[in-house]
Amino acid sequence: MTDMEKQGTHFWFMTIQNSSAASGTTVGDYQGTISPPRGTTRFDLFNKLRAEIEQRYPQAVDGVVVAFDVQPNKL
Repeated sequence: MTDMEKQGTHFWFMTIQNSSAASGTTVGDYQGTISPPRGTTRFDLFNKLRAEIEQRYPQAVDGVVVAFDVQPNKL
């Protein structure tokens, strides 16, 4: 198994900003690697990753995505 297969074919990151009266403004940075199925669009991947982040980190729910990127995981 190659490093890319272990890590995923693509690297992604997302930054989500949230505001609340209790905690003020918070910013969360999330990143990882993934091997999306063939035919997956950037929009599909954005929605999938955002849903996973919101499930894992409730503080990210209803936040504003201020940055998102996905690129092939190779230099």
